[in-house]
Amino acid sequence: MAEHPAWSWSDHERARLDVLLRHCIQCGLCLPACATWVATGDETMSPRGRLLLVGELLADPTASISEPSVRTALDTCIGCQACSAVCPSGVPFALLETAVEAARASTPPPDVPRPVPLPVLLRLEDRTWLRALAWSSARGRDLLRLAFGPHWRRRVQGRRLWGICARLAGSVPRAPRSDRELVACLDGLAKGPSTPVGRLERPARPRESVVWFAGCANEGLLPDSSRRLRELLVWAGAGLVEPAGNTCCGALAAHAGQPRRAAALQNANLAAWGTGGDAAAIVTEASGCGVAVRGYGDRLPLPQIDAMVWLAGAERPAFGRVPLKVALHDPCHARHAQGIVREPRALLRAIPGLILLEPDEPDVCCGSGGLWSLSHGDLSATLGARKARLLAATGADLVVTANAGCLGQIADGLAVLPGEAPPVLPLGDLLWYAALRAVRS
Repeated sequence: MAEHPAWSWSDHERARLDVLLRHCIQCGLCLPACATWVATGDETMSPRGRLLLVGELLADPTASISEPSVRTALDTCIGCQACSAVCPSGVPFALLETAVEAARASTPPPDVPRPVPLPVLLRLEDRTWLRALAWSSARGRDLLRLAFGPHWRRRVQGRRLWGICARLAGSVPRAPRSDRELVACLDGLAKGPSTPVGRLERPARPRESVVWFAGCANEGLLPDSSRRLRELLVWAGAGLVEPAGNTCCGALAAHAGQPRRAAALQNANLAAWGTGGDAAAIVTEASGCGVAVRGYGDRLPLPQIDAMVWLAGAERPAFGRVPLKVALHDPCHARHAQGIVREPRALLRAIPGLILLEPDEPDVCCGSGGLWSLSHGDLSATLGARKARLLAATGADLVVTANAGCLGQIADGLAVLPGEAPPVLPLGDLLWYAALRAVRS
């Protein structure tokens, strides 16, 4: 008889999972932070329920990890790490991840999506293809608006085929392409005098040299927002070094069950960075990239630091006045995986006139989850709508977030709400505008 997938774990993996089970006291404090439990109320869709299933798999040689209910429970884990962030017993998410990866590597039943095929994955790593995706989704939104009117996203709710098309078009991240469009949007929200559009002034001499790592999603889907963030870093005193050969961080390949591809991308980045030269750190834009780059471990020539963390610690010029009520959404890979909570709030509070609003359930994932949303579309849409309602309930004029996937997910959720919902923008765009207001005022 062939060895069962549950028992293909190595002795080391078994030992790690046993430690996980011994640490977990089944208190249930992780449940309110788990997005899949919040959305379904199903105990097997919670961290505690998943751990109980793992215990059964380890205890019973006949237990099947490919049994649909078991595999679905494990495969549905988003990987947001909220459970480990709130766990009083210190159960590390990396151990639960071992069980999840084993489930995704096992032969799936017909009703469970397979890992993303490599040809699709390679396109998601390609910035040119991503820019084409952004362009085509914009044209799709134009057609849906023409067919169903300005509130097209709400009007196609419940129509299966149109709803799928609208979901795909509506959840692709987007932000103002031109600086003039961004400034006009924020000037309109602030209801103040027009802000002259221009580039941020550079300091006479950079205060610190850093390696810039943009990754693929932001450069491909939000190239102008990525450019504005680079301008903001330079305005704050960064000397950006952009090595030739930077490529995808490898997170997409790792999540899609392609470890060799992920390792090749890591090696390419490490070769591009070399010894790091005179740079002080590797600055990452996307929170998912930050976690992946940090995972390179001892091979990194320089420490990794998130762009918002670097900005918060920089001796930068003062921001200009922006009289807006702003709700902040924390990406899970920033809040939970990197502990980035204080820094974006410190930056927003440094803007004169801005009122920072905090939504309920800040620990709960918005349901983007990178490739996860492609395999769990309905559940992802449910979580996105829930997050959008909580953000809109703050009464904010504007919602901001620092992650491209979260941006698209929240924008799609806001679009289905009744009434007028606040717009959502990259956090970096708002900070760039605040810097511009100081320069041009």
